[in-house]
Amino acid sequence: MTAKKKEVVRNLVSETSHQAYELSANMINLEVIQGAVAKLMERIDEITYKKWNEDPTMARLSIDEIKDTVRMIDMAFYPLFLSLNKNINKLETHSSELFNIFVKQEGQHENETAR
Repeated sequence: MTAKKKEVVRNLVSETSHQAYELSANMINLEVIQGAVAKLMERIDEITYKKWNEDPTMARLSIDEIKDTVRMIDMAFYPLFLSLNKNINKLETHSSELFNIFVKQEGQHENETAR
């Protein structure tokens, strides 16, 4: 393997490692969002258990609280989605480049050597 190829591979591996760390951080963010959804579900259960949904004033207040919570959860999802999408696209690019370096080029090299 040439020095140029080694440098390209070293960079790809380094960037891929960085993407893996970013995906790990994204998973933590996803867990936080999942926790917020679980708390919201508990709050909805509490509202129905206390029958606040049957009292017009409490129902209105509860709906406002739920609406605000859902908005915050939604605001957390969009940047997370963008980050996950970016990281996955980069990983796909890196794996394609590594495939081209090791599988395609090595396979071509072996075919040329066999002739």
